[in-house]
Amino acid sequence: MAHDEIDALDSDLPLVRRAFPWPVRVGCVAAGAFAIVMPLWELGRGLWPPSIATPVFAVIVGGAGYVGMQFIRAGLSGWGDTWTYAPHTIVVERRAWGRSTSTRLSATNVAAVEVRRSQDSDHDEAPWQVVIVPRPTFSGLAATAGRGGVFDAGCYGSQAYAERVRRALHEHLGL
Repeated sequence: MAHDEIDALDSDLPLVRRAFPWPVRVGCVAAGAFAIVMPLWELGRGLWPPSIATPVFAVIVGGAGYVGMQFIRAGLSGWGDTWTYAPHTIVVERRAWGRSTSTRLSATNVAAVEVRRSQDSDHDEAPWQVVIVPRPTFSGLAATAGRGGVFDAGCYGSQAYAERVRRALHEHLGL
């Protein structure tokens, strides 16, 4: 384990390691293939020879094909997100489609570290979210951030603990 990871474990800095697990990825590819093949198999007779009903069958098969392709795309992307803590810097390493990118967050490009109440129903058990908001002057940074133009440091069950994580990130960045 690297020295900066050991320091992160001794403090309230969040250990952010997100990955799309391979069993779920395989399931997405299989579901996508099923969503493409089954409508073609079952409704293909309505597509050829052309008739008055062909456009209806084409819309159904085309919609299923689009959904299937999105499942396959998600399964093949290999998405991952890891944060490491260098002195006064957070390095966000993202992996997708076999490529890895690295983003450095420091006091010069971070506007704030905030605690927000998550509006997502998936986070009912952990409704408090800690986010890092990039400065608006760094336009490319907001584009590389996650949903909402912020870097998500995780969701927490209590507001008090989320506030401790926010303070630890704030102090680490030297804001």
